[in-house]
Amino acid sequence: MKSQLSCGEVDEYDPSGLVYCWWRSAAKFDECVKLKLDLPNVSTLTPRLRVLREMERLALIAPDGLNELRHKFLSYRSGDFWIPIGGIQKGGMDIPPVITILLMGFSGSGKSSLVNLMYSVLSRSGLVLFAQTSSGNSSHTITMYMEEHNVMRSLQSGFCVYDSRGFNYNRVHEGLEELSSWMSEGVHHNQRCLRSDDCALMKNDAEIDDLKSSPKYVLRRVDFAMVVSNIAEIYKALKAGDSKPLDATKRLFSAPGLRKCSKISFCILVCFS
Repeated sequence: MKSQLSCGEVDEYDPSGLVYCWWRSAAKFDECVKLKLDLPNVSTLTPRLRVLREMERLALIAPDGLNELRHKFLSYRSGDFWIPIGGIQKGGMDIPPVITILLMGFSGSGKSSLVNLMYSVLSRSGLVLFAQTSSGNSSHTITMYMEEHNVMRSLQSGFCVYDSRGFNYNRVHEGLEELSSWMSEGVHHNQRCLRSDDCALMKNDAEIDDLKSSPKYVLRRVDFAMVVSNIAEIYKALKAGDSKPLDATKRLFSAPGLRKCSKISFCILVCFS
């Protein structure tokens, strides 16, 4: 571990690495540079300096972290973290061949951006050969279909991530019903995510027929659900006296269907201005 932070010590990954060190443009970063990593009394730092110091620490250990991540991704198989409980053998457990993670949230919360960022990080670390989702090719696909992302681009991958269509703050109940069906019935690639007012957007009935799901896609049980929320949007709304985004997110995260399917749920807070 280096004893002092230095903005002159540029990332060792590549010349463009500084693009990802966004915190180095902060006004207080020069002050942070003067701090030593082994500073005994961290409590004397301001909250902002603590964040900057922690970001620099994470940047220093990032190469080792990516190596560990690479090993875990390439070696992971569904059920690897199984723990013997209650005398049941692993062979008697209902472990799916692929762990399915479903990203959900309201429109504009950053679900697709999160998937693109995931591919970007994995691509720069050498885990995947390219950093682009197929959803980037068509806005129509993004808004109308579920999209399965095999993270490792491998048939042997132990998990996949699903990007879903965003819900509407003005029709939370409709979104909760759709969520309940995903949890109870499962999801599959190119699954339609049509809403009550979508038919008005269609040119004719034939176009609706074209959106019908193909039976060739595997129906996957949702193992983990992750609610993605744009904290910047919520904060901006609260400052304007509008608590609707926060209340809707709370309703989504505490939805009975979500709890019934996945005992452990996650909320991912992103910040997109």
